[in-house]
Amino acid sequence: MATKHIYLSDLHFDHKVWTRTLTFFKEELELYNGYLAEVASRWTDKEVKAELEHFQNQFHIQNNHLDTLIHEIKVHEEALVKYAKEHETAIDHVYFDDHSKHHEATHDKVDTFKKIYDELKVEFKKFLSKYL
Repeated sequence: MATKHIYLSDLHFDHKVWTRTLTFFKEELELYNGYLAEVASRWTDKEVKAELEHFQNQFHIQNNHLDTLIHEIKVHEEALVKYAKEHETAIDHVYFDDHSKHHEATHDKVDTFKKIYDELKVEFKKFLSKYL
């Protein structure tokens, strides 16, 4: 497998996009938790309460996963900033080949999160359509 050349600006751009996307998902989860509270205030049925609990648990898990991903990206970004400060002269012309594996792994983690989260949102919207 050939090494993929990647520039600091590319890494920084992806970090920014990922962080903003993941932060949006965190905000969306807060909104969804508000909908859960609304359903909880309207329904006392045990089956509905069990579904509510399922979504509360899933949202909690996804929120924790988002925190972890955002933290990982932040730590890597901070390492890149430190490197850039220490090597200012040729930073725009340097390949960060040693970061490409980390970059690809993070890209895969974000993509996997999106897929799982999208499935959860579809399931949740079906739930809301039944009870709101």
